[in-house]
Amino acid sequence: MNRYIIVSGVPASGKSTVARLIAQELALPVLDKDDFLESKFEDSCLGDAELRKRFSRIADQELRNQAELSNGAIIASWWKHPLSSVDSGTPTGWLASLPGLRVEVHCCCSPGIAAKRFVERRRHPGHLDSRWSYAELLTRFTQDASLGPLGVGCVVKAQTDCEVDCSALMLAIDQAWRKKGPNHSTEPPRQP
Repeated sequence: MNRYIIVSGVPASGKSTVARLIAQELALPVLDKDDFLESKFEDSCLGDAELRKRFSRIADQELRNQAELSNGAIIASWWKHPLSSVDSGTPTGWLASLPGLRVEVHCCCSPGIAAKRFVERRRHPGHLDSRWSYAELLTRFTQDASLGPLGVGCVVKAQTDCEVDCSALMLAIDQAWRKKGPNHSTEPPRQP
């Protein structure tokens, strides 16, 4: 049976790191939206926010295509939460149609830590990250974090404002696979 892990959380909450950590334990490919998006930046000159948004929508579609063609994958992105009124993030409607088992690993990180990580990280300039101030990010991430998980499968919460306990996370994922119900939520124990 196909198995999908959807990694969610606010920007800079550790989604890519968690996805790759899980991939070391499971024989599943990582499909990270940023990888698709950055390939667009490499293929053209850097532009403005409108060009970045167009590239982002193309990357969303490529992410979806690859996921739907796979026999299971770890899929990471900044997702458009179903309850959000903001027009930002990868659409989620198609995730429910992935055939097989779905587990959502929701990266829980304080908005302050995520905002600090965001302003300190160095990604491809095409992301246009420098246009955001810490204060703007903190406000946005606080609002986004209040929405919680996406609800696209069994939910495993991973505390990512500290080092992730991979063994505990994998145990929680395994328990979620066994539950097979969309409304189950589990949390691995926190690191001391």
